Amino acid sequence: MTNKKLTENFSLNEFIKADPTDYQLQLLQLLADNLQSVRNFLQEFALPKKTVSISINSGVRTQADYERLIKNGYNPSKTSDHFCGYQLLAKPTLGAADISVKNCSLSLKEIAAKIIEWDKNGLVHFGQVIYEKNPKTGSEWIHLGNDPHQIFNF
Repeated sequence: MTNKKLTENFSLNEFIKADPTDYQLQLLQLLADNLQSVRNFLQEFALPKKTVSISINSGVRTQADYERLIKNGYNPSKTSDHFCGYQLLAKPTLGAADISVKNCSLSLKEIAAKIIEWDKNGLVHFGQVIYEKNPKTGSEWIHLGNDPHQIFNF
């Protein structure tokens, strides 16, 4: 798979390990474009002399990823947008990523609130913005899913 650059700061291989289908590529491009906007908006809140960065912790999932998560005690959805067109119940999915943010003065929970605000103001377009935290490990992330209105005509 080529390391296709989707935006200034995001590459395809951050979201998916295999060659994507055309549908997946379009969904991931949409997701990357919105994540790039989030990254750009967060620069206002960068720590002194630092640049905010966003890491993709979980992008496109496969059946094997789903089974690994179950085995490790997580509760992944069979209809998750992480499947990016390849979900277990054979319904279309929209693409999603779990992210972490570095070098930002805001907490991850505050960042999620900012993303929701930007979404309401039409600056970004997500269908899901969910702050999540694992109570056992204390790890936290933000789940972001594509906006179905950006994909389908309703």
